[in-house]
Amino acid sequence: MNEPRLREAGFTLIEVLIALAIVSIALAAIVRASSLTITNLGLLEQQSLAMLSAENRLAELRIGQGAAAPGVVRSACPQGGLRLMCRTEAGIAVDGLRTVTVDVYLAEDGERRLASLRTRVQDGAGK
Repeated sequence: MNEPRLREAGFTLIEVLIALAIVSIALAAIVRASSLTITNLGLLEQQSLAMLSAENRLAELRIGQGAAAPGVVRSACPQGGLRLMCRTEAGIAVDGLRTVTVDVYLAEDGERRLASLRTRVQDGAGK
């Protein structure tokens, strides 16, 4: 009648709950890191496409297809399906060269500059 009770093997409910809490915290951290990585990849893609647009605009000026008169010109410069806006600013010619700066923004958001390039082009390009 007084038989010794064998201790049952296994985990208690509290041990299981603690393990689940630890796993859930680790998974939440992994999801957050993945989300940040995806966001950063999107921004890098936008900046890369914006840099291509700026390079294209400067190439157009170098070969004489765009206006290089002093002043600021805004124009659409889409790239890879992304709607971008190029702001081209040409300075006054010095020694036959104009300093030209191209800033690229998202067409919907003219506040955050994605890319900026500056070069000098021969005065009279585009004439």
